[in-house]
Amino acid sequence: MPKLNHIACIAQDPQTVAKFYATIFHMSLERKASSIGMSATAREGYVGLNFNPILPGRPGPAGLDHFGIEVEDIEESFAMATKKYPTVEWVKRSGTRPYAQVGIHDPDGQVVDINQKDIKKGISEVKTDGLYLEEDREQERHIEYLALRTPDVEQCAEFYHDVFQMTPLNRQEDDENYSLSDGKVTLKLMPWKIADYNGVDPNRPMLDHIGFRVEDAEKVHEEITDYVGKFPDSIAPCWLLDTREKDIRRAEMLKKAAPDSKYQYSDSNGVCFVTID
Repeated sequence: MPKLNHIACIAQDPQTVAKFYATIFHMSLERKASSIGMSATAREGYVGLNFNPILPGRPGPAGLDHFGIEVEDIEESFAMATKKYPTVEWVKRSGTRPYAQVGIHDPDGQVVDINQKDIKKGISEVKTDGLYLEEDREQERHIEYLALRTPDVEQCAEFYHDVFQMTPLNRQEDDENYSLSDGKVTLKLMPWKIADYNGVDPNRPMLDHIGFRVEDAEKVHEEITDYVGKFPDSIAPCWLLDTREKDIRRAEMLKKAAPDSKYQYSDSNGVCFVTID
């Protein structure tokens, strides 16, 4: 089975925002210093949130960037991509990412890392280590889905099914979204339309937000409020999207995408997330 094993964000202060997620959502925390700067990972037992520093030429300046999928046979994924999606290309990743050996892109250009724990030499020299060697565990607070806004949702849904063997989930005929599962986490593909951004600054097609399943959204909100209250407003790691007009409009978009969500937030890097109980 495939596994959506990480979500990567570009962060102005990777370690501070990683500690926020680790504290609120009961995640393991790992901090690293390397030649590319300070980075951090918060992992909730199945999916890791990787916070990488801003580098020259990277998009952003900050926010959701890409995600990664672990597969059983990386060469099988290459073969399927080559056969059915000839415009899709892949490249070897650098040795600074111990959870991703190869980078590929979907038909609409979203970058996806591919990881295989027992990778063959010659494909990549990157070896899985750190928190990504932990045994998976169940916990009440966890990532339930990752949402991606993309122009051609149907073709991208076929791509993630064909190349990564993710399972398409049933959808209503009038539902414009497509969802696929790795057996635990859902990849929610939503059509990108610039008209949807009426009243807010439009985003390009990109990763949109993260959905967290929690045992009690009210309790989690109280914990977030207490945690954030320890910081000056200007450097708070998170805020509720309920005050500024643009924030309220963004919250409405998130609520439409996740009708069951109780609260809609943004972290200090512009990464939006919702809580669902």
